[in-house]
Amino acid sequence: MPVKYDMLYVGQWKMNLLLADRYGEGRVFLAGDAVHLVIPTGGLGMNTGVGDAIVLSWKLAATFAGWAGPNLLDSYEVERRQVGERNVTASGFATQGRRRWRSLYRPEFRERTPAGAALREELARVADVEQHKATEMIGAELGYRYVGSPLIAAEPGEGPGHEFMRYVPTTWPGARLPHVWLDDGSAMQDRIGYGHGYTLLRLGRTKADTTALREGFATIGAPLQVLDIADERPRDVYGYDLLLLRPDMHVVWRGNELPHEPTKLAALATGH
Repeated sequence: MPVKYDMLYVGQWKMNLLLADRYGEGRVFLAGDAVHLVIPTGGLGMNTGVGDAIVLSWKLAATFAGWAGPNLLDSYEVERRQVGERNVTASGFATQGRRRWRSLYRPEFRERTPAGAALREELARVADVEQHKATEMIGAELGYRYVGSPLIAAEPGEGPGHEFMRYVPTTWPGARLPHVWLDDGSAMQDRIGYGHGYTLLRLGRTKADTTALREGFATIGAPLQVLDIADERPRDVYGYDLLLLRPDMHVVWRGNELPHEPTKLAALATGH
């Protein structure tokens, strides 16, 4: 509808898909749009920036508290730059999908003719495939994991693949702990809580002795809570009796009994 208005400013915005060479150096760290520029299509800009801030904040807090090893802050770039790189690519993937179906529009699209009907049918068919690339990025949002991080206990093999549109819950080391509803109706992440430092989940009513790992974290001075979850569903979903989680709830290690040298696991998780 016609609306009276005064034009105050006309700016030009350019689409960018850019990734910084470095996420920091020395005492300076960068996060958010300073290190990764994406196109809004797909909604990955703020999601990625918040992820940067979460990881950097707990590692800085650990450094100020005095228990962080030399690898802790160094791992920030290792972990987050790979996510930035994937999400820049995912943003381009989403944008290409939107461009493809929008490019099919023609003026005769609105005509009540066989040609107009054919155009509408073709656009709908293509959009039904391509528009999902812009609106269903759950794999990029939830399915990322930190590969090659010095804070993660590596397992043999390549691990699950990274998919933009499909999320497959996994506890492969480096992945974020999948959501599970507990028997009392609460979420696992709420049961773990925030601000507790590291968490060792004991599932499936395991009787595994975790004393040595507790001692390893205590020696370093890093906070660790051991949380017993008797519910059956988490054990079925997570696949192991024991899971060691970081403060950002990414999996450091998993197993059915502690490794032979639990103190080394504590040192690895804290960057020593």
